Amino acid sequence: MFLPPTTALGAGLYSLSLYGGLIVFGGFLLYDTQAIIKRAEMHPTYALQPYDPINSAISVYLDVLNIFIRIAMILSGSGGNRRK
Repeated sequence: MFLPPTTALGAGLYSLSLYGGLIVFGGFLLYDTQAIIKRAEMHPTYALQPYDPINSAISVYLDVLNIFIRIAMILSGSGGNRRK
């Protein structure tokens, strides 16, 4: 955050946060998907409140959105090395 991305240490931290965040959000996606499946299977049939899949799916949506943003940042950063 305080290191400029032009230095070697700043560029290393930037790429670590970029690729590390991609791995972390991939793990969150797997965890949230399994949690939704477990909640849906364990929800009682005659409960006071019905199962709400929309609120459960918001976390999966946000994980996919974060993964998309990270991939877009990776692809936009690699365009400078190409020759025409």
